[in-house]
Amino acid sequence: MSNSSSYQILEGNLEIEFFIIMEALAVNMNENIQPAEKRKYLKDKVESVKRRNDMRKEKPKPIEGKINFSSGSIDEKNLIYEMTNYIKKAMGGGNPNRTTNKDMLFEVMTFYIKNNITQLHEDQHMAEENNIPFLDCSFTSCNEETSTQKLFVTAETSIENLIKRVINHGKVCKSQLHLNSTDIKGHVGVCKLKCEENMNYCGQAHHIWETNIYASNIGTIGETTLNSIFQKYAPEVSQLVKESYETALLEETASYEELQEGIDIVTDARHGTRKNSMYTDVVCLGARTHKVLRVETISEVDCTSAQKHELIGTERIYEYFKNLRDEYEVKIRVHCHDRNTSVNKFIRINRIDTESTNDTWHATKNIAKEIKTICSGPRYKEGQTWHPELSDKAASIKTHLYWAMKNCNKDPVKLKLSLLNIVEHYKNNHEHCSKSSSCKTDSNYEPTKYLIKDPKAEMLLGRALMNTQVYKSPTDYIHCMDSYYVESFNNAIFQYHDKRINFSKQVYILRTSLAVLDWNEHVNRQTTSLKTVQDAKNPRRQVQVKILKRKSYNMWSEIWDQLVKIYLDLLYFISQF
Repeated sequence: MSNSSSYQILEGNLEIEFFIIMEALAVNMNENIQPAEKRKYLKDKVESVKRRNDMRKEKPKPIEGKINFSSGSIDEKNLIYEMTNYIKKAMGGGNPNRTTNKDMLFEVMTFYIKNNITQLHEDQHMAEENNIPFLDCSFTSCNEETSTQKLFVTAETSIENLIKRVINHGKVCKSQLHLNSTDIKGHVGVCKLKCEENMNYCGQAHHIWETNIYASNIGTIGETTLNSIFQKYAPEVSQLVKESYETALLEETASYEELQEGIDIVTDARHGTRKNSMYTDVVCLGARTHKVLRVETISEVDCTSAQKHELIGTERIYEYFKNLRDEYEVKIRVHCHDRNTSVNKFIRINRIDTESTNDTWHATKNIAKEIKTICSGPRYKEGQTWHPELSDKAASIKTHLYWAMKNCNKDPVKLKLSLLNIVEHYKNNHEHCSKSSSCKTDSNYEPTKYLIKDPKAEMLLGRALMNTQVYKSPTDYIHCMDSYYVESFNNAIFQYHDKRINFSKQVYILRTSLAVLDWNEHVNRQTTSLKTVQDAKNPRRQVQVKILKRKSYNMWSEIWDQLVKIYLDLLYFISQF
């Protein structure tokens, strides 16, 4: 017998055995199968089921409502359906299925009643209470309660502007506007309106702006067109910033009589975001003109550690001043910063002709807090860590420090002696006080603070003064320079940089350049008046704030002129062919 026939016999035998086994299993399973018993409920379960069924019966069924309408044509009917769907789509954030017909009708009718019927009834009710004939266009009368309101002078154009603003607000918001506050300045009244919904369309993120635009079917500019404009716009801004740097440097150098010694600069670093910043701007301002001389943008590509960005930016700023012109190098005489130890070390080692100085604000901002530790404390540590004779001297000691830095004549020894003389001054010993101080010029001078009589209080105050950074490093503060303007620039740049938004490198540099153009144009603009401001938290400080003129923004017209010139040159080139 062949191999093929033997395989067939073997396969046949296997099939027979398989069917026999399956039939035996089926018979066994049928014998073991028993009919299912009826499920029995316990008494508690029966009661819970009944209670559940009763609750379902008592639950009120939704009441259906229908509104029938008649239309003159199918087109009119479809138009009503389209308008309904459009409103539901706007209420549902682009998805009409998120809004029911009931919600849509309720919102539409509420909006109409609120804006057309409710206000009319309120005005009529108010007129009835005051016994005034109700007229829609009547003037507002004065009663006993409103007779004490503030009065100010206004013009017709201001009223027209107010009407336009209310109309524009009504186009984008269904809520009412209310008078939030009125500030009287002379004969002028500054009125601030507030919306019930707190609507604010300024500073929206790009994705939220896109959602609002698409939902309202407002036309937009495509990404391709925007990128094309950006490629032409960015180089012109970069060129204008370069010219602004050169002009600012010329103005700064012209303000020094002895230019050979160099100029004074103030630098600071600003991170682009709050955490793990991708970019950092190191800003350099002239100490006299307060204009931006250079901004270096450092990214994580240059250094992964954001804490080292300020040092890298400072090094690049010095390279910029060194290589600015082939035959002329801009020297730096004094460099003020916010006590960055890496920058201090870099200047001390690599810039022998430059003096490093730290700004006064960072040195004294925690002085009052540190002095308070010796001014008050628990009773069982009285005379050990604090003393009652020092309880009223925290704020005034900070003023002494500022005065000492300002009047030390760039002498570190004199600065340290002036700080130690604070103790003698409060001991009513004015032998080493300044000749211009009131304790020496006024013959009837009487101390306004508690006199120090206890040696323990003298020791605590002297030790606290010697622990201050100004006393430990007097050479860093003899110039008494502050970083006020560079901190103001870091605050003004928020108009162009939002720390909550991450920009690409090209866009980030463009926005920084726009901030520089804005600052250099408006930093030294004239003032219209002065006003004195007193803070309730700090009553000792009374500052005269400058009321500046409005910004001119000539930089926008310059950028526009450059763009128009590019397009005209392009059209002229095309017309030649």
